[in-house]
Amino acid sequence: MAKTGMDRLNELKKEIFKCIHCKACRFAYSGEPSRKGIGEFKGKQGTVLYEGMVDSCPAGIEYGWEAFWNAGKIWIARSILSGDLEFTEEVRDVILPCITCGQCSAQCENKIPTVDIIESLRAACVESGVPLIDKHALVDGLVKERNNPYGGAADERFKWAKDAGLDKFVNNKDAKIAYYVGCTASYRQIEVAIATAKLFEQLGMNFTLIEDEVCCGSPFFRIGEVNTAQTLMKKNLEAFKNVKKVYFSCAGCYRTFTIDYPKWMAEGEKLPFKTQHAFELVAKLIQDKKIKFKPNAELKGKVVTYHDPCHTGRHFAIDMEQEMIKESKNLMFDSRKIKQKIDEWFEIPRIILKKLEEDVGIVFKEMYRIKLNSMCCGAGGGVRAGYPDFSLRTASLRCDEANAVGADILTTECPFCWRNLSDSNELYEHDLMVLGILQMITEYELLDILQKPTEADLLGK
Repeated sequence: MAKTGMDRLNELKKEIFKCIHCKACRFAYSGEPSRKGIGEFKGKQGTVLYEGMVDSCPAGIEYGWEAFWNAGKIWIARSILSGDLEFTEEVRDVILPCITCGQCSAQCENKIPTVDIIESLRAACVESGVPLIDKHALVDGLVKERNNPYGGAADERFKWAKDAGLDKFVNNKDAKIAYYVGCTASYRQIEVAIATAKLFEQLGMNFTLIEDEVCCGSPFFRIGEVNTAQTLMKKNLEAFKNVKKVYFSCAGCYRTFTIDYPKWMAEGEKLPFKTQHAFELVAKLIQDKKIKFKPNAELKGKVVTYHDPCHTGRHFAIDMEQEMIKESKNLMFDSRKIKQKIDEWFEIPRIILKKLEEDVGIVFKEMYRIKLNSMCCGAGGGVRAGYPDFSLRTASLRCDEANAVGADILTTECPFCWRNLSDSNELYEHDLMVLGILQMITEYELLDILQKPTEADLLGK
C-alpha cells in the first residue's frame, strides 16, 4: 500500500515535537554573527544587505507573519497531530507559500528535518480533501495528460537532441548509462540539456536518452500531490530499470530520484540504478587529472560567482546529516565527521570553478551566503508556479548578493534556478550573465581532455 502524507507526519512526530520555537531557523549565520561579509549594500528592491545575522527564510521575509516562518509551520504540524487544528483552505494558504529551501533545517540546533515535515504536512492537507490552489491544479492536470508540467508533446521531449545532432543517443539500447534530462531542460532551458549531452559526447560516453522518460515528480512531492508524484515515480523506475547508472543536469530531478524515491517506494525496495549529477563526474575527472580547461580571452578577468541550488546543496547535505545521525553512537564525536562530509559535498562544484580560475583566467568570487547558508533562488516548493511574484522577488534578493561582490557572471547547476535567476535578472535589471557551469564549459569550448574516462570512472560512486 502506498505511503500517505499522514503516515509520513506520524513517522516524523518525534522530530516535530523537538521544536522549542527558539527561532534560530529565521537566520543565516546565526552561529557566526561576526563573519566578515559585504558590509552595507542596497539592492534593487531597496533591501539593504549587511553582514552578521541575516533573515534567511524567503516566506518569512515576504509575508512577515509568524505562521509563515518555519517555527510557525512546525507548530501547525504539531496542532494537526494533536487534533487541535484541522486542515482548511486557510491552513493550506499558509503552508504553501514556502520554497522548502531547507535554510531553516540548516540553522536548527535540534537537527529537525523541516523540509520533510512541511512536504508531509502538505500531502496530508491534500489527502484531507482541501483542494489544490488553481495554478497547482492546472500543472497537475497537465502532467496527468502530458507527463510533464509544461504541457509539451511527448514526441517533442527530445526535439532539442535531434536538432543538435545528438539523436543517435535517443533510445541507445547498448548503453549502460542514461542521461535523465528532466522537463525544464527538455522543454524550456534546452541550452542546459544540449550542453550536458555534448559534454558527455566529448568525453566519449556511451549513454542513452530514454524516450519513456516522464516528469520526475518533484513539483508534486513539493506541493503535497503525492499520488501524482508516485505515479510518475513508478513510470520512471520502469523506464530506467535496465541501466546501471543515471546522470542528471537538474538539481531537482537528481534530488527527487536520489532522496525522495527511496522514501516513497514500498518498504524494502531500492533504486535499481546508481545516480549522480554531471558536475560530480566533471569534478572527479579534474581531480584525477583527466581533463583541464583551455584559456579563453573572452572570459579572462570576468568575475564569476556561484549559486548553490537548494536541491543539490542543502537538501543533500541535510539528508547526509540525518543518515549519519541515525547511524551515530556518539553524536558529539561524529559531528566532526558530519561537518567534514558536508564541506566536501559543497566543495564539488567549486573544484570545477577553481580549475576554471586556474586554467581559463576567470576570477571566482563567492557571495556572502554560500553552501549550507546559501540564499534560495525562489523557484522551488511549487512557489514559482503558484506565487510567481514572490518567487521572482526572492531571486532578485539572490542576484543582489551577486551584484554586491561585483560579479559579471552568476553560475549555477540547476535549470530551474537558471530560469528564475535569469528572469529576475532581466526584470530587476541586475545586469548579470546567468549560466550553468557545464553550459559555460560547452558553449565557450573550454574542455581539454587529457585522458578519456574509463567505464569504471563513469559507472563508479
